[in-house]
Amino acid sequence: MNRSIVSMLLATFVLRISTAVTGVMLVFLVDEMTRHRGTGPGVISLLTGGFYATELTGAIVFGVLADRYGRKVIMLLGPIFGGVAVFMTGLATHMPVLFVTRLLEGSATAASVPSTLGFIAAETADDERLRGRVVSLFEFVSLGGMLAVGPALAGFLWDAFGRPAFFLNCFSYLVALGLYAYGVSEVPRDRQADISAPAAPARASVELSRYWKIATSRKVLLFAPTWLAINAILGLWALQAPLLLKGNIKDTSQFLMQGVSATQIGMGEAVLAVVFGAGLLFWGTVYARFRRTTMLLMGVGAFLLMAVDLLAVNHLGGTSTALLGALGVVAVVALFVLSGATPAALGLLADVSEGFEEDRSAIMGLYSVFLGLGQVLGAVVGGLAASWKGIDGLIVATFGLLVVGILALVNLRAQEGAIVHATDSGRTPGSMPDSIRATLPLAGGGRPRSSEAVVEDEQ
Repeated sequence: MNRSIVSMLLATFVLRISTAVTGVMLVFLVDEMTRHRGTGPGVISLLTGGFYATELTGAIVFGVLADRYGRKVIMLLGPIFGGVAVFMTGLATHMPVLFVTRLLEGSATAASVPSTLGFIAAETADDERLRGRVVSLFEFVSLGGMLAVGPALAGFLWDAFGRPAFFLNCFSYLVALGLYAYGVSEVPRDRQADISAPAAPARASVELSRYWKIATSRKVLLFAPTWLAINAILGLWALQAPLLLKGNIKDTSQFLMQGVSATQIGMGEAVLAVVFGAGLLFWGTVYARFRRTTMLLMGVGAFLLMAVDLLAVNHLGGTSTALLGALGVVAVVALFVLSGATPAALGLLADVSEGFEEDRSAIMGLYSVFLGLGQVLGAVVGGLAASWKGIDGLIVATFGLLVVGILALVNLRAQEGAIVHATDSGRTPGSMPDSIRATLPLAGGGRPRSSEAVVEDEQ
């Protein structure tokens, strides 16, 4: 890995820590500001909705801008928006101001993710093994910052400094900005000379039309349902499981709803994070040996195994300590396997972007769009399922989403297989299909096919 990739990964790690610290401390701040009014949960829901709405819409806009004006330029906007947002949060005394800060924080994520992923796709276009390592490390540092380091640091900072901790967090955004600015070198782009070619209104129309064609191309539409289903499952469990495990809603027929302490929940989440992180590192090393759909199928299959395992734990876990231990081992193994679905999904989008070399960031921005939509879907479905049958309801919802994901993935794999066998029957499992390879620059100096031509073929 070169210096630019290492700097990008370090900047991503610092930026995710900063974002998590801001988000967690925001909950404490809202609780402090609404303690006597009892409106905290509603305010948090509104602020969270504003964040995700901005991320969803912003990822589309910033992905297109990154392809036109340069990925590094848009990368820099992430820590700038985030730093302004956290500084405003530290000063805020009214809820409308906090809502504006969440819109800015959502814009920070919307700017950083598509530009960073587009950068990864461009930097690893000629090295599949490197792509596997980088996309896995990207997920590793992102999840590590968001789920492990950030929340732990947020609690310490709030207890030690209270509201002024927001101002201290500004320095971490400055560190991320410095890493992006001085450590990342942009891959040269052929379109740089065309920036000022069309008039502004015509250019905007062309960009929107181009993005719509990309977002509705056959490869993207085949991939979307599976990734949406996976993110929805992760979302519904992340939001609802801690509340149900606490035992605030009792159900004597369900073992997992008998009540556990917050400390036990935290320790369990730490174990899950370690297993998932280890899985990401492992799958990054063997990424090039598998087709993307193979890794996704294994991940979805592991999800199915985990759902069955959780059902058994929920109704048999209290009968035997040995049985509970065995079911726990199965859950750990399943989680390790399913962690491979995340780099596989990123890699699949990166492979698709090879057909749209002028629009890599727009394509990779769809990852953030599907992630956000999946989280929103998971929040809605999870709320209904948990209210209906608690943990059992979440398991039923998981099975339903898995059916959607499996059907879509089987369809994608069938069409992927048809392309492979029709073009190159001797292709190794991890290599790039000729349908995508045909769009890359030729060794003899030939030009790649334009993204418009590829889109027309896709449709």
